[in-house]
Amino acid sequence: MVSFRTFLRTFSVVAALGLGDVLVAPVATATPVLVRDGNGDSVFNGNGLPSPEVVSVNVSGSDKSVYAAPFALQYSTTAGSTWIDFLTYCLEPDETLGASGTATAGNLVDSLSSTQEYSTAASRISRLYATYFADSLTSGTKAAAFQVALWEVSFDTGSDLSAGAFKLNTTGSIASQAVLYLNSANWLATGSVGVILRAGNQDLLVPLSEPTSLGLLGAGLLGLGLARQYRRAARQRGARCRQAA
Repeated sequence: MVSFRTFLRTFSVVAALGLGDVLVAPVATATPVLVRDGNGDSVFNGNGLPSPEVVSVNVSGSDKSVYAAPFALQYSTTAGSTWIDFLTYCLEPDETLGASGTATAGNLVDSLSSTQEYSTAASRISRLYATYFADSLTSGTKAAAFQVALWEVSFDTGSDLSAGAFKLNTTGSIASQAVLYLNSANWLATGSVGVILRAGNQDLLVPLSEPTSLGLLGAGLLGLGLARQYRRAARQRGARCRQAA
C-alpha cells in the first residue's frame, strides 16, 4: 500500500514537473467590450487628471506631434448596459484613440503575456505600470513622461529614446523624467495589468487585481482535496480488509 507520505511526495514531484505551473498561472481570457469617452467628448477631463502635454515623437521614421497624457474612459462588457470608469494610457503611438463620441469595440485580455502584440514586452510594461502609474498622475510633465516611457517599452525593443522604432524629439523635463521612468533597476519585481485590444485604434491598459495569490490558494485547496480523497480511500480499503478478515 502506498503511504500517505509517499502520496504527498509524488504530488510535489508532479507539481514541480509542471502541474503546479498549470494550477498557479492565471488563465488568460478575452472578453468583448465597448470603449467610450464618459466625459462629454473630453477624454482628458475628470478625476483630477493633469493637463495633457504635446510631445514630438518619431514613429517608424515619421515625425508627429501627439498628446501624451492619461485618458478618462469607460468600458462595458455588457453591450453598453453598464459602464465602468477607468484611467488608462495607450500602447500604440501610431494609432488614434477613437473613443470620442461613438463607442468602439475591443477585446479585454487579462494577461499581456498571452497576447501576440505584447507578449515580448509584457513583463516590462507590467512592472513599469505597477511602479509609476500612481506617480504619473501627479503632474502634466510626469504624465507625459510616463506615456512616452510606455510607448518606448511597448513599441520598441530597448530603453533608448533617441534610437529605434520609437524616438522622442521633445527635450527638457519630459524627456528627463521619461529616462528616469525607463530605468528598470528601480521597477517593482512584478506587476499585473490587462489590455483592451482594438483594431485600428489605440490599445489601452486596464488595471487588474493580482491573480497569483488566488492561483496559489487554488493549488493548495486542490492538494488538500486530493489528500482527503486518498485518506478516505485508504480508510475504505482498511475497512474492507478488516471485514474480509
